[in-house]
Amino acid sequence: MLEIINQIFAIELKSKKEDLSLFNRNIERIYHECDGLGYHIVNPLGKAYKNEMTDVEANIVGNIHGNMEIVKVLKPIVYKEDEGMTRLIQKGIVIVE
Repeated sequence: MLEIINQIFAIELKSKKEDLSLFNRNIERIYHECDGLGYHIVNPLGKAYKNEMTDVEANIVGNIHGNMEIVKVLKPIVYKEDEGMTRLIQKGIVIVE
């Protein structure tokens, strides 16, 4: 299932880059179905990055300074809910500046 989620995420990124908004509704429906199966997909793009974050693997570009932000997401953060418990099943892979 993770590979399917990652492929849908990649399709979403490419469609946004090419400004192909006609796929937005379909992608949102797929994410909704994943959510119904207990998968919570998080895109941390634009969020502040802190070294103590445990749900992402970051590649830092440039000099390390006070306020760093996630500027690109290569893989989303994925959580799976089972029997009332939520666990991290994939760390996000991000670029930070």
